[in-house]
Amino acid sequence: LGVSRVNVGKMRRKWESLKDEPHHIKSTSKLTISEDTFNNMLARSLEVETHANRLKNQVEIEKNKIALTFLSSFNQYCQLELQDDVTRANKLHNEILQYKQDTPNTDSNDFELSLRLSELKELEKNIETKRMDLCYKVLLKLKSVLDITKYKE
Repeated sequence: LGVSRVNVGKMRRKWESLKDEPHHIKSTSKLTISEDTFNNMLARSLEVETHANRLKNQVEIEKNKIALTFLSSFNQYCQLELQDDVTRANKLHNEILQYKQDTPNTDSNDFELSLRLSELKELEKNIETKRMDLCYKVLLKLKSVLDITKYKE
């Protein structure tokens, strides 16, 4: 190769004396790569980044699908939970309409009608209060889940 044993010996002794000094390695070492190698590394890096972004997007789509499924299920749950109260409110509303049609306007009838209207109003308030309570409980649970996942990222 055109390198004498003496030169190899000198180079080895120099390398062995300097190999444990980190500043020497950092300051005097150079890495040279060909343009083709650099372009290949860059292309591979872009492929990996594109694949990672595609996976992130797929995960985001799946999270959104789960969220939509959850919202649909929650709406059904709310309807089932409030079904009895809503049925009573509808029945009372129909009774009030029927009462208005069947009875003439007198003071005693106005009192009876106002009692039923008041009862209907209270029942509707109760329904909305229950609905808000259900939503609030779910929001608290979701917030705790989101707080946990935020710390994992």
